[in-house]
Amino acid sequence: MFKDVAEYFIRIIFPPRCIFCGKPLDIKTRLEICSLCYNSIPFVSEQYCEQKLMAFAKNSIDRIICLCKYSGIIKSSLIRFKFYNKPGYYRTFARLLAERIQNMTDLNNIDIIISVPLHKRKKNERGYNQSLLISRRLAKELGIAEMSRLLERTKNTRSQSLLKNRNERYLNVKDAFLVNNSEQIINKTVLLIDDICTTGFTLEECAGALKKAGAAKVIGAVIAG
Repeated sequence: MFKDVAEYFIRIIFPPRCIFCGKPLDIKTRLEICSLCYNSIPFVSEQYCEQKLMAFAKNSIDRIICLCKYSGIIKSSLIRFKFYNKPGYYRTFARLLAERIQNMTDLNNIDIIISVPLHKRKKNERGYNQSLLISRRLAKELGIAEMSRLLERTKNTRSQSLLKNRNERYLNVKDAFLVNNSEQIINKTVLLIDDICTTGFTLEECAGALKKAGAAKVIGAVIAG
């Protein structure tokens, strides 16, 4: 049941609860979501993902895999996960996203997983990079190498959610990312992980840096968009 022995013992001490409503769950549950809340998740279709990609301003991302709409219980839980010190949510988000990725693509065609990086200053303030937590768990779930260390955020950008319009969001992340070891990127298909995708500018800038370093293909995968 548990790939991680440490997780098993943590659950004995701290029994799992639904990340949405807090309801106590069975210790063996794979997803920390009660059945009622699961039925309230705004999952999206493959067609929705295709439409999302078409709305992007550039062509750096070859494909987008999106799990849910950024609304309802997903929106409120992602805000808690990102800004209110709930890093433990990563396990459930990663498992949900892993199922979607397995259903939408051939894992044999993906070489490495990389998460959207935080600037060191912001990571120190928050204490963790929520996208990196998801990325590392996905690597275990999918059996793909996790190599987020290869991508850096060189500018301490403002939070995209605080900016008013598309142009501000674009300029905020423009040229903000850099690959530090191109040799490990060349000709690779990269699964690029973030928690939320609205305009797509952050994913596009990351993908642009990866393509510039020689990546053959970049597939974006997000919890909500």
